[in-house]
Amino acid sequence: MVREIPSNPDSRPRRERILVVDDDRAFRLATQTLLADEGYQVALATNGEEALTQLQAEQFDLLLSDMVMGKMSGLVLLQEVKRQSPDLSVIMVTGFGSIQTAVDAMRRGATDYLTKPTNNDELLIKIRRVLDAQQKERELTMLREEVSRTYSVGGMISRSEKMKEVIGLIRQVADTDVTVLVQGESGTGKELVARALHFNSKRRAGPFVAVNCSALPENLLESELFGYEKGAFTGAIKQRAGRFEEAHTGTLFLDEIGDISTSVQTKLLRVLQEKTFERVGGNTPMTVDTRVVAATNRNLEMMMRQGDFREDLFYRLNVFPITLSPLRERLEDVPLLAEHFLARHADLTAGRVKRIAPQVITDMMNHPWRGNVRELENLVKRAMIKTAGDTIVGMELPQTGEPGPSPAGETQAPLTLDTPFKDYLGTIIRDAEQKYLVRMLKLFKGNINQITRLMEIDRKTIYRKMAEYSIDPSAYRNP
Repeated sequence: MVREIPSNPDSRPRRERILVVDDDRAFRLATQTLLADEGYQVALATNGEEALTQLQAEQFDLLLSDMVMGKMSGLVLLQEVKRQSPDLSVIMVTGFGSIQTAVDAMRRGATDYLTKPTNNDELLIKIRRVLDAQQKERELTMLREEVSRTYSVGGMISRSEKMKEVIGLIRQVADTDVTVLVQGESGTGKELVARALHFNSKRRAGPFVAVNCSALPENLLESELFGYEKGAFTGAIKQRAGRFEEAHTGTLFLDEIGDISTSVQTKLLRVLQEKTFERVGGNTPMTVDTRVVAATNRNLEMMMRQGDFREDLFYRLNVFPITLSPLRERLEDVPLLAEHFLARHADLTAGRVKRIAPQVITDMMNHPWRGNVRELENLVKRAMIKTAGDTIVGMELPQTGEPGPSPAGETQAPLTLDTPFKDYLGTIIRDAEQKYLVRMLKLFKGNINQITRLMEIDRKTIYRKMAEYSIDPSAYRNP
């Protein structure tokens, strides 16, 4: 009778299922014991017909089959398996004198072969190699699926619906000449938006010139933007073109536009209206063909109402507004961006650091990211430099001073004189558990497979916890 024995509880837990097919009872049982001791789930079949019946009824990761059997040969079984389940890996076992037959099996789709009498170490190594290759292929498939759900343009990548809208706006307006105003907190990627607009436009062959308006005092900013004539001021020993001229036929990116003075606002308004200006110290009108993209982390409408920003300039700049959400409002992008920066800065460690531990990702998902994407990139770079192995197992996330999950739990479990510590602690843990699970469901839109990978918990446990806390996963899925 075909039976399956449980894995050795002391061995590493594995999920792979292996079907061993051989009409030699001694080989079947010895192989079953060897593989079960390694933690594999093992099923047995005495011939090809039994094997096909089990393969139709159950899912297996690997078939280990003898080449010479009474009712159905290993080659016939292989042919039928590849017809029914072409992705199933098969290792054939053959006698020493039948190597050519084994090579023929490889040509017909077998993954590898062994000769009898088998060497246990060789058998385990080959099985592990085949199963590892399967896992890598699954991961590659998952990666392709993830990439298909990723939105990108001009170096910007995201999975969030908010950024999908931004990327859509960039594609809509990129090939026009209208002025764009990009708004968002510091570090959200406003310059990336400007570059994406430029390099996806008909001006892509022209220059992209960026100016940080907050980095220069008023007198220097004016000459920086518009240039100056020789002798315009002390130190002006020769004529110099400004950034508007440098960006002719291209794009001029004015970052932190909310920090410019009233006088510079006036000259800027004229350029936007008439496309002309004079250099500092000059009176000859200059005409340029320059597209302007401006950006700010300040509320220009409020500044306008307070008289700190010209109303007419605001409306000239705000022809096509694009607003970037802070990273804390699109946390689903954190793992994607972290992996992106890991690959981008691989040269920091000569490619040694290749991955980030799941617990570190979890910690990152609970960080407020006040510095947004720029803060994330800097922390990933720092962690890479400090990592000794190939995996980042810790990240120096700054303390925010904000209350964490434990204080929040106190509202659910008030401390009283008659509350036993064990009960109090249990309530806090349940509350934190429930909040974490809801956070994961929101983040992954109810996708249990993604949640199990990040939390490193099996599906049964997650479903049990959802039932325990009366959580309906369908409420978090996309309609």
